[in-house]
Amino acid sequence: MFCERWVLLMTLCATSIISVAQAVDNGLINDSLINEGRKIYQAGELPNGELITAVGAGKTELIGSQASCANCHKGSGLGGVEGNESIPPITGDALFGGGQAVVVEYDKQFNKQFSSQAAHYDDKTLANAIRLGKHITGRKLSNLMPHYTLTDGQIRALSAYLKTLSKAISSGVDETSIHLATVITPNVSEEKRAIYIRTLIDLINNHNVNVSSGQRQRIPPIERKLNSRRKWSLAIWDLHGPSSTWGDQLIQRQNEKPVFALLSGLSDEDWQPVASFCENNKVPCWFPSIENNPDTHSNPQFNLYFSKGIALDAEVLHKALLAKNNKPHKIIQIINHTRASESAADILHQLFNTEPHIEISQLYYSAQAPALNEINDKLKQLNSDDVVIAWLPPNELNPIVNVVQSLKATLYLSSSLFGEQVPKDITALNNDLYLIDKLELPTLREANLLRFKSWLKYRDIPLIDEKMQSEVYFAYNSFSWIVSSMLNNYYTDYLIERAEAILSMRDSMQVQEEVQSLMMGGGGRRPQLHSTSVDNAFSVDHLKDQQKLMDVNLLSKRESSSIYPRISLGNGQLFASKGAYVRKFNTETQRYDEKNAQWIVP
Repeated sequence: MFCERWVLLMTLCATSIISVAQAVDNGLINDSLINEGRKIYQAGELPNGELITAVGAGKTELIGSQASCANCHKGSGLGGVEGNESIPPITGDALFGGGQAVVVEYDKQFNKQFSSQAAHYDDKTLANAIRLGKHITGRKLSNLMPHYTLTDGQIRALSAYLKTLSKAISSGVDETSIHLATVITPNVSEEKRAIYIRTLIDLINNHNVNVSSGQRQRIPPIERKLNSRRKWSLAIWDLHGPSSTWGDQLIQRQNEKPVFALLSGLSDEDWQPVASFCENNKVPCWFPSIENNPDTHSNPQFNLYFSKGIALDAEVLHKALLAKNNKPHKIIQIINHTRASESAADILHQLFNTEPHIEISQLYYSAQAPALNEINDKLKQLNSDDVVIAWLPPNELNPIVNVVQSLKATLYLSSSLFGEQVPKDITALNNDLYLIDKLELPTLREANLLRFKSWLKYRDIPLIDEKMQSEVYFAYNSFSWIVSSMLNNYYTDYLIERAEAILSMRDSMQVQEEVQSLMMGGGGRRPQLHSTSVDNAFSVDHLKDQQKLMDVNLLSKRESSSIYPRISLGNGQLFASKGAYVRKFNTETQRYDEKNAQWIVP
């Protein structure tokens, strides 16, 4: 709550005044009082259900959740940044002392020294800060600090709860190591599993080399001073059997050897049991490589994803079709019995249920003649203002390619299922073909992944699955950035809070650093790469044939260091990439259009 301008808070010795904080330590305050304080802090609500009130900046009245302490100081109590204001930590150790030093930020450009609070709060000075916005020294706190109308009893409850915040570091962290795990579900191919593990373990080894004594010059001075840099250990958690048993398997693994977070993850099926485990046990799941994202209606806090996966494709398609001048009369979805295909079709069907003038239906693909004949018959009846969506992989669309070629309706494919290849034997279409693509367009994608591919080459790791391996690479790098910024505050809720606050900024900085490095690398020469002509750069094979210099201006146009166009998070956001391109097939070039691709955020 004490939203003053300070970059760093470091606690001193415990105050000699008998306070609520000491009472909590001595077990003199019961759980009931702490729970009352929790409701005030997190929800801005009193035990009787009434909402607390406060006066904010500009005499603005704040009520309930608007006035909750967690809005600024976050669930961890370790604060953050609001505009140009640093929001200080208000955990028990930070306010009342008695524990380890609380260091949350260090600005090496403007603040070379640790700053510390002159004295610690007691019950009276804390009440003055909460009600009057007055610092312990008597000066006025920042205007961001609201003035609350809380009684003595309510302040005691709040104080009791503050004392519990970020008291002990999270499980999976010891004096020398951060213990991590990665989850792999059944039915992942052995080839994909092997290259996934190879890529991730090489990245972990890369981190640990930098922590070793011979490489300590790579560790920032602040981390050496706080001794906050640790080695990482990685456990491979292979799940077995039906998904109904995965939760118990994960709990058993966590009980046997606790981990701080799940780094990346690999699955071609249901991820819900893993997500539920992470939420229930407050174990962050950090950017798994999956397409079937779990249900997010339960307000999850410990799962971060690259995108909504196949669900995003359906939402983007819904928005694209409604934006057309001639809205479709009929929509036919061709699906198979996989979870991804059925999930996408169900979502689109629900979205169009609110459009009474649009008829939407679905057909199941089967290699058997009766099913293929039914699909062919249905598609032949469609007109030019109708739409077909094939939620299928290439091997299932190709058997019906003949009828697709003569299709009068517009055809949409999902790159999540079909990839970016063109349907087999397609040379001409009576109507339009579109691809829904969440990934960056090919030209910029090559620039985005330049450093990643250089790393693969240096480590002699084959590029088997560009999307998956680059996702693992970004997951590792982003985790490393965020953990480093946490200093010695190893709390899982703080990890997520830091990601929400700085991930997009840090990714932008990474792009700038890569451009500068490439411009200066190789004795000042530009790096050797592929053609950057937007007109000609439609296939990887074509790019490899060109072997021209990459334009540094193109590198500068990037907005991400990942395979996705944009990466960003905000408070409570789970998905770092929030849109997808709709790309039209060009019959002359036999490729999906890149120049006129439409970016849609549903």
